[in-house]
Amino acid sequence: MRKIYFLRHSIRDQSVHDEKAPLTTRGKQLANDLVPYFSDKKIQFLFSSPFQRTMETIKPVGRHFNLPIVEHDGLRERKNGEWLTQDFDRYTEKQWMDFDFKLKNGESLNEVKERIVPTFYEILTQTTGNGVICGHGTAFSVLFNTLTNQSFGYQEFLTMKMPDVFLGTFDNQQQFISFENIKIDF
Repeated sequence: MRKIYFLRHSIRDQSVHDEKAPLTTRGKQLANDLVPYFSDKKIQFLFSSPFQRTMETIKPVGRHFNLPIVEHDGLRERKNGEWLTQDFDRYTEKQWMDFDFKLKNGESLNEVKERIVPTFYEILTQTTGNGVICGHGTAFSVLFNTLTNQSFGYQEFLTMKMPDVFLGTFDNQQQFISFENIKIDF
């Protein structure tokens, strides 16, 4: 049995609206505060979205275990397109109601699913042991929705924090066994 820890990035700087958005000072502190949780988890690999906020979130864990962080573009967040001109909460709700809905130059949740699910299984089959995958709320939510047979949905997405940790357990044939949100007190 192996454990995959899905780490949603820590608090990002909201004034920067792209993949270069860094963590805030508090976000960096929370990323460092994750190390004690992971310290006894026998982590053998680390993957991350290439976005700055995810790399800054997982780096303290990488330093602790002296492990390289493999960047994988398939873990990136959904492309919102022209979302800055939209009501973001309404846009997100529309996407969860219709997985094909998207804005100009953006990605639908189905398009995110077509990217992140194969990416996850590629990582799962190319690695052994326990690992941490650092990514984003929407992309992870779409993956979790698939893994849990749709029991992780829009309402669960709304409760995600920055940072947040979810644990997926898999058997030796890479079959999904269980999923849970890990509550970490900071």
